[in-house]
Amino acid sequence: MFPAVKRGPKNNQKPFSAVSSHLSSDIEIEGDLICTTDLIFDGNIKGNINSKGSLTIGENATVNGDLQAEKAVIEGKVNGNGDFNQCRLSPTSVITGSVSTVSLQMEEGASLAGQCKVGKAKT
Repeated sequence: MFPAVKRGPKNNQKPFSAVSSHLSSDIEIEGDLICTTDLIFDGNIKGNINSKGSLTIGENATVNGDLQAEKAVIEGKVNGNGDFNQCRLSPTSVITGSVSTVSLQMEEGASLAGQCKVGKAKT
């Protein structure tokens, strides 16, 4: 018999984890959504979204609730507030609500109606 081989990360590499979760445009959710990995959301939700990784709100998405993530890319419609470390608003994004972020990139055509707090200082 061969001895048991212990398998694990080599050279201090992190073990493989899921790259992202993707919820497509045919998804409708009523309630809060919490994700521990990166999330691509392209459906409709009446509730808050909290992602421990990056969060992409797709071009077909409609969100009626607050968003929280380390890094966010907003391409769809959001009616609620956002709290991020980094945020990019694409030309198709429409946000009605406040955004608080350390770093903001807003592309031409993006729409933001609400307060915007940008910078390292958080109250």
